[in-house]
Amino acid sequence: MATIKEIADMAGVSSATVSRVLNQDPSLSVTKETRQRIQDVAKGLGYKTVQQRYQAVQNPDGAEDQQGTADRRIGIAQMFETPQLLEDIYYMLLKNVLDEICFEKRWSTAMLFRNEQGHFIKNDELPLDGIVAIGRFTQGEIADFHAYTDNIVFLDSSPDEEKYCSIVPNYHLAVRQVISSFLEHGYRQVAYLGSVYTFGDTKELSMDPRFYYYRNYLMDRNLYDNNLVIDCEMNSQSSYAAMKEYLEGGKKVPQAIFAASDVVAPGLLKALREYKIRIPQDIGVITFNNTSLSQLSEPPLSSVEVFLRENADAAALCMELLWQKKIHPKQIIISCRLEERGSLKFK
Repeated sequence: MATIKEIADMAGVSSATVSRVLNQDPSLSVTKETRQRIQDVAKGLGYKTVQQRYQAVQNPDGAEDQQGTADRRIGIAQMFETPQLLEDIYYMLLKNVLDEICFEKRWSTAMLFRNEQGHFIKNDELPLDGIVAIGRFTQGEIADFHAYTDNIVFLDSSPDEEKYCSIVPNYHLAVRQVISSFLEHGYRQVAYLGSVYTFGDTKELSMDPRFYYYRNYLMDRNLYDNNLVIDCEMNSQSSYAAMKEYLEGGKKVPQAIFAASDVVAPGLLKALREYKIRIPQDIGVITFNNTSLSQLSEPPLSSVEVFLRENADAAALCMELLWQKKIHPKQIIISCRLEERGSLKFK
């Protein structure tokens, strides 16, 4: 069967676009010509639509197909709505990687969307073999998932370790790497830019794990200063406003800043430019998530790599084990790594 990359190369589009077109993602905005070109290429390479694949999964006797493996259909639910996904591209990238892995395994995917009442629904009547929920969800939203299947895996949250499989980044390790790098470069006054309280695993406000480990790691070394906590929402507009307010308040410019997410980096950089504060000459910066927002910023920013592929692979593994009924609920913690890009200097 054709791979998503082969179809993308022949159609002249990205792998993510191919996956979303072939899985009938209604939120995707592409021209009719592009959609048709992708479908034509896929058909020429032997790809079958969702309905065709389901019809071919079983023979008249109810057995699996000749290859011995029945295609599966996975529902994907996102914590954020489209406008928020465009702001925080981390979750969009994670969904795209998951799409690719499902495609490689011959699993079709279907997006779940919130209706006007806030309940998760899908746009067809085909059954789901499992759901991967990306981000954090309320107990009511989780109940919506169970209406479709009990095979549920959570990516980037862990609402109930006794009931669900979940995959989360190793925040403890990540923040330790960040603070250790600051200290090794001679920085002692390290500010935190981001939300102190964010949605917890069941979408209730709780202390953000990045701030929790930042605070504790510095307190253990008698370096924590509450005046260096720049609390803002996780978006560029809020980070710009918070950073500008901090600088206008006449407070001493910190030696370094730990930005809790790449999404706050554009606002941070804008505020620093306005006050002619240079990176790394005047201040050191490290961000979290290592997306294009840090990779392609000016200057490029050191950032924590969260390894999207490894997280999504772990979710697929858990799903397979759920189908085999060979798994006890578990939390898989994926290691992180700090990618240095020269946004620190030795003091």
